[in-house]
Amino acid sequence: MPQSINLNFMSIKKSRSRRKFLKQIAAGSLGITLANKLSPVFATVPFPMSGAKSKVILVKHSKVINAEGVINQPLIQEMINKGMTELTGKNTVIDAWSQFFTSDELVSLKVNTLGLTNLMGTDLMQHFMGVSDAILEGLREINIPEKNLLIWERSDEELVNGGYAIQREEGSLRIMGTREFRKGANEGFNPESFPVGALSTRVHSYITDLSTSYINIPVLKTHGIAGISASLKNHYGSIDNPREFHPNNATNPGIPEINAISPIRDKQKLIIADALLGVFDGGPRWNRDKIWPFGGLIFGIDPVAVDTVMFQILEEKRQKEGLESIQSNAVHLSLSEELGLGNHNLENIEIIEINLG
Repeated sequence: MPQSINLNFMSIKKSRSRRKFLKQIAAGSLGITLANKLSPVFATVPFPMSGAKSKVILVKHSKVINAEGVINQPLIQEMINKGMTELTGKNTVIDAWSQFFTSDELVSLKVNTLGLTNLMGTDLMQHFMGVSDAILEGLREINIPEKNLLIWERSDEELVNGGYAIQREEGSLRIMGTREFRKGANEGFNPESFPVGALSTRVHSYITDLSTSYINIPVLKTHGIAGISASLKNHYGSIDNPREFHPNNATNPGIPEINAISPIRDKQKLIIADALLGVFDGGPRWNRDKIWPFGGLIFGIDPVAVDTVMFQILEEKRQKEGLESIQSNAVHLSLSEELGLGNHNLENIEIIEINLG
């Protein structure tokens, strides 16, 4: 079992603090060894680390969602607004959103609604649309027109499973998958092929052509192969051949190299992780007996740092449930830092907690 990590999220009332656990576990459960050799792309793609600390904002509210999944939408909006102003250091919500986006941009939201078959027809799917609606409200505050906004996922089928209504008509907010069905044929991928280690892949036109920038909206859940399915793993829904990148804990090659692909890396401006509900075991599928209401949203621009915080939350929950660590599977976190995609070392992550109630 990993060492005990007391995140004590409920102890901070309308305040913020630096995580005390950073130094305590720098050599502990996050000290993932490089069990695999780096693939050739690590030696050929230059991503020098700046040395600057990565800021990650965790906003929580005890009443934003209950155990049955019923959400409080005004509280979600309050959490989004607070997270954005804290992340940017701006005084207003408009100034915060304006730091990342301009009114003439094409902005898309990459959501994650995979593995929801067991929850269909229940309130446990409310949070997906609740978070995206609150984000869209922020983008509207800076006058981005509806026609420039897009919500997307791997398939129409999975978006519908998550409670979204498919909308393809131009001139308004569009909500659509990269294909109609989860097991359907690939559609709409940009023809350019990007090398990924000894393999290659194509990126969907939703990123390459229909977005000048995008927001990554992962969810808090485990993954049987990669340990954790968060912002880095979310891009398996952005490429045309994700099945080829699962061997060796999705690192042979896999998650790190895919996140180094230029349009994926360069157009990702913001990460807002939906941690209102979490899947602490059995992910990426959502099973009712493995879900708990964490009640949080996580903000950052460094995907490795954001995923490191999400990893830590899952580790603590699993320890409380008497489950084994997912450390040995989540090797992509260390490898992504080696590639220069962000900070995994806790000494280089500044975590600010905000508890709104």
